[in-house]
Amino acid sequence: MRLARRAIKVKGRHVLPERTRLAVGRTVAALRRGREALVKIDGQLGDLLVCVRTPGTTIDRSVPDRLASAKAEAESAFAGLNDGLFA
Repeated sequence: MRLARRAIKVKGRHVLPERTRLAVGRTVAALRRGREALVKIDGQLGDLLVCVRTPGTTIDRSVPDRLASAKAEAESAFAGLNDGLFA
């Protein structure tokens, strides 16, 4: 009969080095920001499409500015994603 093997506890050791753990955290945050920006763009484009398809409605003058702002947020998030991966 074989004896059971005991797990050896190692304190203070992580599977990934600290630099990699930090990069993963930054990457996850950048992905989250990018997803939120893309969802915002999708919603704004959906609202714009409804306005275009509905006869007699006028398009709000702030739509281009809101889309440009959401696009800038998405670009910033994805630039952060590149920084997180290659930092």
